[in-house]
Amino acid sequence: MKKFAFLFVGVVIWGWAQGLPAAYGQEAIRLKWSSPYPIGHLSHHHALQYIDLIHKYTNNKVKIAYFPQEQLGKAKEMLYLCSQGTSDLSQVHITYFAGQLPLNNVAMLPFFTTATEGTEIYGRLIEKSEEIRQEFQKYGTRVLNVNTTPQYDIGTIKKPVRKPQDAVGLKLKTAGGMYNIIAQQYKILPVNIAAVETYESLQRGVVEGVIFSYPSIKAYRLNELLKYYTWGLRMGGYPASVVVNEKRWQQFSPDIQQGVLKASKEMGKMMGISWDQQQEELSKQFEKEGIVIHRIPPSERAMWEAPLKGIEELWIKDVEKIGLPGKKVFNDFLKICKEIAK
Repeated sequence: MKKFAFLFVGVVIWGWAQGLPAAYGQEAIRLKWSSPYPIGHLSHHHALQYIDLIHKYTNNKVKIAYFPQEQLGKAKEMLYLCSQGTSDLSQVHITYFAGQLPLNNVAMLPFFTTATEGTEIYGRLIEKSEEIRQEFQKYGTRVLNVNTTPQYDIGTIKKPVRKPQDAVGLKLKTAGGMYNIIAQQYKILPVNIAAVETYESLQRGVVEGVIFSYPSIKAYRLNELLKYYTWGLRMGGYPASVVVNEKRWQQFSPDIQQGVLKASKEMGKMMGISWDQQQEELSKQFEKEGIVIHRIPPSERAMWEAPLKGIEELWIKDVEKIGLPGKKVFNDFLKICKEIAK
């Protein structure tokens, strides 16, 4: 009897040490999370917070192994990694999958300014639009969470940009796709290079600046090179998502699903606020470092928005030519923007 009691206590201690759930004999659900973001990037910190919330709201019945910095695959593979089950969850750059998630790319259009606005708009659009959700479902994934950065601004090394005319002819790194089209509306010469190659490209003069968010500037150390920056432009927001493998999701019990959804909803509210807070903090830090920031006053908003008039028609035409309901999805998006964006 004493021997049995000793063995029982030993097993319980071993289970606790292994992070098993409170229910004795029940193994934790172990999942892999793949991320393209470098350590130090705000989205890296968001992933860690998100994972902690999932652990919390599933009572540690779920244990997630986190693989940042493209350890499981390149950024352009994140959707497929999750689709194929290489990872159970993935952080997916929406714009990297413009061909696979074309309707979701509506969330980067210049009809909001802050991340708080953009994240709420995209989240409500996901809930409203079956067409949006189906794009993920087609690849065997389910979208759990979406967010956007603030709309991008213009950073330069030599020439300050204080009005649209100042941007004409500048060679600027963009994120490609619609970001190129937005840049071209201002007669900017867009250059498509990977984010990790931007620092060297600025050093070598391949580009004269960037169209980027403040947190990304910090993450890639571009504040060491840039001298001028704008604040409050609408050069495209960056939408992102967290997806889960659908087959894996269906294996979860209802209480596990509810815990993951609760974590996802809570994290969604936090992400937009977090992006905007860091944007504000970094603007002050950059100014202390010597970067001159031109904040767009309300009186100049119309001047900056004039070149973008009709930009949505280009996006609609692009997605409708492949047989997708671009106008319907854009109208849903615009209606939500008018309710939320200032």
